[in-house]
Amino acid sequence: MRPNKSNKQPTVTIFYDSFCPVCSKSMRVLRKLDTRLKFRYESIRDNSILERYHINKEAAEKRMHTLLIKDQKIETGIFSIQRILKQLPLLWVFVPFIQLSIWAGAGSKLYDWLAERRTILPVGGCDGDSCPIPKQKSR
Repeated sequence: MRPNKSNKQPTVTIFYDSFCPVCSKSMRVLRKLDTRLKFRYESIRDNSILERYHINKEAAEKRMHTLLIKDQKIETGIFSIQRILKQLPLLWVFVPFIQLSIWAGAGSKLYDWLAERRTILPVGGCDGDSCPIPKQKSR
């Protein structure tokens, strides 16, 4: 987590998979775009974080979670993407498209399809058969 250099408090906590290279890179990009310091970033690979926020590990591995801090409201998947986009004025242009995809019923399906196909690489990699990440089923 990046220290907050101003008196501003984050409004959203993003729970992301730090074993996912795409997810980790996305968080690095968000940190650069987050000039108003709206986000707190937490890895779901830290079990104490999951316990503190009462987040189910299996659910967190399937879908990104966000917490709207003020309301203590948890959102997942495409709704987390929407929440993130709403916090960044530079990305507001994408909010209507996400909203339309949700209304059409395609947003969550597309999110889940992409999430199922992401690569998972434990920090330090795997050593033979002792990989802490279960192998995904063949498609």
